[in-house]
Amino acid sequence: MDALVTLTAVDLERLLITIESSQQVHLRHQYFLWSQGVLQSFLPHEALIIGHGEYGTPAFRYEVLGRTQLAGDRMPGSDFDKLVGLALDSWQHGGYVPKAFGGDRNGSGICPVGQLLKRFSIGHAMAHGTREFTGDTSGFFVFLNMPEAPGRRHVYFAQMLMPYLHTTLHRMLTQEKNAPELPVRFNTRLSGREAQVISLVRDGMTNQQIAGTLELSPLTVKNHIQNILRKLEVSNRAQAVAKAVKARLISDQPGT
Repeated sequence: MDALVTLTAVDLERLLITIESSQQVHLRHQYFLWSQGVLQSFLPHEALIIGHGEYGTPAFRYEVLGRTQLAGDRMPGSDFDKLVGLALDSWQHGGYVPKAFGGDRNGSGICPVGQLLKRFSIGHAMAHGTREFTGDTSGFFVFLNMPEAPGRRHVYFAQMLMPYLHTTLHRMLTQEKNAPELPVRFNTRLSGREAQVISLVRDGMTNQQIAGTLELSPLTVKNHIQNILRKLEVSNRAQAVAKAVKARLISDQPGT
């Protein structure tokens, strides 16, 4: 029984929100908000490496999404290239299953990826991706600076959510390639309370959690969200967050 990962009712609600909201991601800032929102409940991280293209060739490319300047401040580009290459190689040779790395342990037994993480004080990390596809359709992800050593629960969710991480990434890439984003023209305003509510939705909170944070009833929170959806002329929470951020009604930084 110890091998089982038990999901609570809150886990299931968050999981449904994570999966549903992934379908609304089409642009880069939406991917960032999605990864820094409710996804943090399952795979908490400070920065996320997203890679795509044929593994081990010049066609493979990556970038770093994060809520801090972790990449630029802590690790020069050449070292980051090395980190990504080593993590990818280790994951492939490990059988294409989620691979944990630690950079905060003492001793000399740390793997090369762990040594780089330790050198730049990045801490725990985990890599996972898709088995190689032809062309540009592979997907590789490294979750950096996780708050604790990745365990069974993190592995479980990395495997469960990989199809959504992967398809959402390539939907974003396709959208950016084929349809450049247009300027936002938007005049709607949110009340102070509505801005608080949608900011907490952006941070991945459920209605129950928002109610507790703002000392409101769940019904009041639900009514606020319905008003927000109506004002923004959208049909779900993910669209509301994306539109509110684009219109600068709320910040794109979690916790603000």
